[in-house]
Parts: sequence; structure tokens; C-alpha cells
Amino acid sequence: MNIVIDGFRKMTQTPTRVAVPATSSSFAIIWMFTAIVLGLMILANFSFGLLSSVRAYVGGESLWSKAQKDAVYHLQKYAATRDPEELRQFRVNIAVPLGDHEARVEMDKPSPNFAKVRQGFIRGGNHLDDIDGMFKLYRRFEWVSFMQRAIRAWDAGDRYIVQLDGAGTLLQREIESPSPSAEKVQSILGEIFVINENLTPIENQFVDALSEASRKAYRSLQGLMLAATPGLLILGIVLSLRILQQRKRTEERVNHMAFHDDLTSLPNRLMLNHCLDQALRRHRRAGTQLAILFMGLNRFKMINDSLGREVGDDLLRQVADRLRTQTRDGDTLARMGDDEFAVLVENHEDLLDMSICAQRLIEELRAPYVLGRKACDVTLSIGISVFPTDGNDSRALLKAADVAMYRAKEAGGNNYLYYAPSMNVHTVERLELESDLIHALERGEFLLHYQPKVETMTGLITGTEALLRWQHPVRGLVPPMDFITLAEETGLIVPIGEWVLATACARNKAWQDQGLTNLTVAVNLSARQFADPLLLPKLTGIIHASGLDPSNLELEITESMVMSHGDCAVAVLEKLKSIGVQIAIDDFGTGYSSLAYLKRFPIDILKVDRSFIRDIPADPGGQKITRAIIAMAHSLRLKVVAEGVETADQLKFLRAQHCDAVQGYFLYRPLPEAEVAGVLELNRLHRVARVAMHA
Repeated sequence: MNIVIDGFRKMTQTPTRVAVPATSSSFAIIWMFTAIVLGLMILANFSFGLLSSVRAYVGGESLWSKAQKDAVYHLQKYAATRDPEELRQFRVNIAVPLGDHEARVEMDKPSPNFAKVRQGFIRGGNHLDDIDGMFKLYRRFEWVSFMQRAIRAWDAGDRYIVQLDGAGTLLQREIESPSPSAEKVQSILGEIFVINENLTPIENQFVDALSEASRKAYRSLQGLMLAATPGLLILGIVLSLRILQQRKRTEERVNHMAFHDDLTSLPNRLMLNHCLDQALRRHRRAGTQLAILFMGLNRFKMINDSLGREVGDDLLRQVADRLRTQTRDGDTLARMGDDEFAVLVENHEDLLDMSICAQRLIEELRAPYVLGRKACDVTLSIGISVFPTDGNDSRALLKAADVAMYRAKEAGGNNYLYYAPSMNVHTVERLELESDLIHALERGEFLLHYQPKVETMTGLITGTEALLRWQHPVRGLVPPMDFITLAEETGLIVPIGEWVLATACARNKAWQDQGLTNLTVAVNLSARQFADPLLLPKLTGIIHASGLDPSNLELEITESMVMSHGDCAVAVLEKLKSIGVQIAIDDFGTGYSSLAYLKRFPIDILKVDRSFIRDIPADPGGQKITRAIIAMAHSLRLKVVAEGVETADQLKFLRAQHCDAVQGYFLYRPLPEAEVAGVLELNRLHRVARVAMHA
């Protein structure tokens, strides 16, 4: 292409002199020129439409690929956490390739219904203006080799997508079953992993076919234009110069459409692949390194969904502009699709230089963006792969950088990670942590902290909540967020949870024997424990061994845990109530918050989630929600405990609303056993003093 453009430049610099035709033939020449120009314009318009449709399919493939990856990611997260939100996100993402599947099935019919095709493509995230061209390209060129390859790849991909959707349904049924089997869940996850692996080469086949279509359309247009050049030169110097200028502009536009992103004008995935292939050949010969920085915006989907597509497009343009200012000469910046960008860096000296570059990009893109009249904060996650360490071809390098980027997002975002082979399964640190966790219980590394629960009206402590901590011999005190999820995934949460119950009950009984009567202790039940068919006999044995009155034990469960088990939850809760324990719904308001289950299930206490308390009194919405929860709970004769109380104003508000009890750092932080004993003794003396005063 550059050779052709250079040729055009030389031709415009040294035009060929031709004889001026006779006046009688001037009009014929003009009409001939007009006909040729008109024909070229029609051809160019047709080619632009064709390339635009190919570009639309490339963009659709990017959405299809990202949605498929996100669907697998959320499905794996759902299997690990049992969080219904992850299942909902899986359904949202799988709907994209399923929408494209519906469109393709309809287009394969002898007389397709265009309305159904359009509806399917819209579900697939395609722009409404592109659908007509995509439909015509599919129907008119399905006999061409590149379209046949693309259709075969599409059909194969759809079969795997249907399998993935079915696997998701099977996984949901198994998890929501009364007795989910870990082996079956792992088997389904294995099927999902195989499906995901099989989809990668199919996506590449589809992109390769569309790349061939783009190149052939471009070469055909270029060839026809070159063939018309001799005839146009005969028409005269002026006409020749004009047609050459038009050809140059047309080629640049065709090239830009085929290899650039319409929204940001950055090179697209096809152009980056081409540049990367050329760069790899150079660096193989030189024996030097190059790197790929694969970047993804954090929270972009939320912004796009909540503020609209126009605002999302404006954000992407601003991000592209900032990235342009930060890339160095010789770097290739491209938009990979949706909220993902990539930079090909060839002239870095070492990994330290690469890290500085990545950190500079993160800091530059962290500054607020002006979207309309609002300032919006968006952060960046970067995955880095290096040639030849992480791959020998463009596909391997891009995939490695993509994997590292997703791991950076999982780590909280707003950071960068270099690719490591262990990222494809588990990180080394995770495996070590899992190994240590297996032996932590037998080594006695777990301990409990207790956070007092204070009666709102009197200020007296009525109970405590037992909170698990892990005193690792090397890592020190490991936060619960770093190991609770891992314990859930591995099933270790069941024996750990039993230890927590036994230790908390025994400790509470010891405090009662020391004169701290009527003191309750609250313990969180995990989802695996709740689903354990032996929960009741185990709990009965623990209570009996400790000597604690069952009424002094509160079991805290989440809304999602109750709702995911349906009728089985009712039976479990009724059995627990039958032995005298109290049932509390933890983090109320963040899950289903259904009045029906409050009436249906034998519940004693509602714990208002800290997210509603955090901004009181500044947030009127939080006040209204909290006030409504307290009033509703009292109308159902339930006690209310507010979590996360951190200011005097919050306590004052809750006292005014007659909230029964509160927890939070304003009153007491979670305390080690030795410290909480002194607090409880002081509380006992205050209680005695109050009784004596009233006597």
C-alpha cells in the first residue's frame, strides 16, 4: 500500500504531458471521464459499504468474544461464591452471543424475517445503523470463500455458546439443589473450561476470515482503480491530477476504515496484529525484546449502562486522547474493542523501563474525566506480556497480556501485572495460601476477635459477635477477605466454621460463669455450613459440650443464602429454632430484601447493612431506608441491629429511631479475647450500678 501511495506522489510531482484533443472530441472525453468517475464513485461507495459491514462484524466479534470471556468469568465466580449477582452477570453476558446466534439462524432461512434478525443483532450489542449492511453482506456474499469460512466458524462458535449456556443452567441447578455436589460442580466447571478453550481458535478463524475479506475488498478496489489510470491519463493533465488525488484520498479512507477504529481513529485489532507480526520478524532477527500492554477500563460498563452510550463513547475518545499523549515514538497504540486498548512497545530497555511506562499510563488515566457537566473517575488495569518469554507469535502474546489484565482487575484494578504461566490456573501465592490454610486449623493458627453489641437506649453491652482471624506464622494476621473465599471454595470452611462455633460457645459460657449473665454471642454461618445435612446434630453437640443455653447463641445468615435454598431453608431454620437458638439475617438490604421471606422464615433479628449507615446523616436516602427497615422489622416483632456505626450523629439517629442495638468502631472495634473480657467486666459493673440506682 505504501508503494502505491509513493507511486502516486511521484506521478503527481512529474505529470505526463499529453496532446490536447480536438474540440469535437472534448465533450466525448469529458463524458468518458464523467462515466469513469461515476463508475469509480459507485464502486467506492459499494466498497465503503462492504468494508463498513466487515468492520461491523469485526466489532461484533470483539463484543462477542468479550461477552463470552466475561460470561465464563462470572460463571466461575458464581461457582466459587454462590453469589446470585454473578449468575445474573453471566446471563447478561451470555445474552450477547446468543443474540447473534438468533440473528444467524434467521438469516440462514430461505426467507428470513429482517425484524427478527435486527432484534438478534441488537441483543448482540451491534449498532442499529450497522445491522442492514451486516444482513446484506451475509445474504449476498455467503457463497464467497471468506464468508463461508466465517459462517462455519460462527456456526461452530454458536454450538459452543449453546453448550456454555446449558452448562450455566446445569451449574445453577446443582448449586441451588438441596445438596449440591462439589464433584459435579467441578465437573461442570471442567466442561466450561474445555468450551472456553475450544472457542479461542474459532474466534481466531472468524477474525482471519474477516481480515481476508477486508484485504480482498481493498485489493479489488485498488486493482480496479489502477486499471483505470491509463485511460484517465489520456484525458489530460488536469483531469489526471484530479483523479490521482481522488484515488489517494479514497485509498486513505479505505485503509483507515479497514484498519482503524471509527470512534477513536486509533488502529484497530487487525492493524495491531499486522504491526505486531512485522515487529516480531524484526525482533527475532535482532534477538531483542518487545512488549504488549493490554489495558482495560475499570467500571466502564457501569458508566455506559447508567449514563448512556453517548457518554461512554465520549469517555473512550478522551481515554484515547490521553493514551496518545503518553505513547512514545515507535509505539503502536490500538483500540482492541469496547473498553480495551493495547500498546506495542518496541524500544524499551528493560522491565523496569516497562514498569515505569505502565505506571505512567495508570497515573495519567486516573485523573477525573469531564463527561457532560460531571466529573467522573475511571481507573485502568494493565496486563503486560514480553516477547519471547511469554509467547513467540502475536496470538500468544496478546492472549497472555489479556490474561494478565484480567488478573490485574481481579486484584482490585488500578494496577498492572506481568503475565505469568500460573495465571492460567492459580497463582503461586494462592496455592501456597491454600496449602497453609489446610494445616492452619490443626496448627492452632486461628483465633477469634469479638465485637461488642451495644443496647441503643442504655449503652450496655448485651452480646458480642465472634469474628474469625488467622495468625499466619509468616504472613502475620491475615485479613478474612484474603482467605474466607478460598476456604469456601475448598470446603475447608465447614471444619473451620465448626471450630468457630465451638470456641465462641465455650468462651461465652466461660464469661457467663464469671458473672456476665444474659450475654449472647453471634456467629456467622457460611453457605456450605448452611447446606450441610449434618448441621443440626453438629450444632446440638457443640452447644451441649459447651453447656451454653441455646437462647444465648445467635446464628447469622445472609439473605442470598436463605433465598438460594428456598423451601429447604425453611426446614433448616425451623430445626435450628426448635433447639432454641436465635436467627439473624446479616447485611439486610443488600440482597433480595423480600417481605415475603421475612414473614415466611422463623427470624428473630435483622442486621442493617453498614452501607445504609455509612453516610448518615448526610445521605437522606440512607436515613429513609434505615428508618423504613427499623419500622418494618418492629411491625413484624423483629429486633434490629445496625452495623458500621462510626459517628455520634449516626448513633443519635439510630437511637431516635428506636433501633434495638448497634455495632461499630465508634463504640467498640473487634477486640482480642483478653481485651474484650475487661470491657465486659466494666459493662457488668455499670449494669449493677444501674440496677442499684433503680432499686
